[in-house]
Amino acid sequence: MNLRVPVLTCFMVGSALLVYRFPHLGALLAYDRQAILAGEWWRLGTAPLVHFSASHLGWNSLILGAAGWAVEALGYRHFWLVCAVAALAPGMVYILVAPELAVYGGLSGLASGAVAYLCLGNLFTKGPNRVLWMAILLLMVGKIMAEVSLDVPLFARPDGVPFRALPLVHAAGFFGAACAMLWTVRSRGQDPLEVRGCS
Repeated sequence: MNLRVPVLTCFMVGSALLVYRFPHLGALLAYDRQAILAGEWWRLGTAPLVHFSASHLGWNSLILGAAGWAVEALGYRHFWLVCAVAALAPGMVYILVAPELAVYGGLSGLASGAVAYLCLGNLFTKGPNRVLWMAILLLMVGKIMAEVSLDVPLFARPDGVPFRALPLVHAAGFFGAACAMLWTVRSRGQDPLEVRGCS
């Protein structure tokens, strides 16, 4: 059996843990509207590495770690695209249309994208648990809708720092997963798995 090391997942989660451990890094990497408009464009892509509470970091790392590990272990192609879209799209949209949003951060878009990509990959392989994977996708959509209506995160707690859920970030994860799956299906004819030899 060929064991695949989840390099991208470990890099993203490990980087987020490192940034949380050293708060001055978070101050340099968070989406900060004024800093971006002053020329610090890297913040559009590094914001997912910044978390505002231990609960925020814990939930995001747990979900991304588990789903990303599974995606990479199964060899689903184009996970990098899921991560790229989920990391970059929200900041680029917010800088254009949300002048009221001063600061944001968190891996929740990548976590949502990883779960969505795992579910879509399993749906396309026509395995025995297709109803389960569809149910997980629907539950994720329900969670996002609940956060929109309540305007608070359902799981992460602020630990004294006020923050709210940003549904666009989660939607970007879904969009990244859909783009990656579409690319895979078009290029490999309904097979989301990367074909590799085993010894």
